[in-house]
Amino acid sequence: MLKIIIQKELSIYFRNLNSIFLPLVLFFLIISIFPLVLGPEKKLLEKIIPGIIWITTILTTLMSSNNFFKDDFNNGIIEIYLTSDASVELVFFFKIIACWIFTCLPIIIFIPLLSILFDIPFNSAFVIFITLFIGTPILISIGIFGSALTIGLSKNNILAPIIILPFYIPVLIFSASAIDSVSIGLSYEMQIYILLAFLVFILPIMPYLLKYTLRFSINN
Repeated sequence: MLKIIIQKELSIYFRNLNSIFLPLVLFFLIISIFPLVLGPEKKLLEKIIPGIIWITTILTTLMSSNNFFKDDFNNGIIEIYLTSDASVELVFFFKIIACWIFTCLPIIIFIPLLSILFDIPFNSAFVIFITLFIGTPILISIGIFGSALTIGLSKNNILAPIIILPFYIPVLIFSASAIDSVSIGLSYEMQIYILLAFLVFILPIMPYLLKYTLRFSINN
């Protein structure tokens, strides 16, 4: 049963390549706007581009996770997951990882290219890469939880971002702090450790939260 579900999830992503390319296109469109607006202010662009990358990534994860369970809910697949003999926690864990791989990982892979285009120093580009690699699974997990929490509501497109954005703030704060620290020559390891602690705490418990949240949402 679990193998069938995994194959189904992969086939959905590969059949609907828009779910992969649209977030990436959106990311590059937003990133490319700022040099046009700021003009020749190279120093200012170098200073704010890490924050722009992170804010754009947050917008991308919101777009990818906002209606994450909508089709499964409308088709009755959520009920099948919750009543099947397969470990539903493993199913939800795989869905989180699959969403991250097909939406956030392509953005992370292109960070070296962005660092060349915007002349970002190697140390800063490395920290941006690391913070995105650790932070985006947290963002995706929280975003999917917001989708589960508001499933079945008529205005979930508005409610989900309002609910989950405050939980994004700690990830953004520590990521920005790490990038600022490396840019002025200070140690950034503590911020990375805190992000890792967030990841180790959130990722294992999120499938269980999704299970009980979806069960509560469907029953009510």
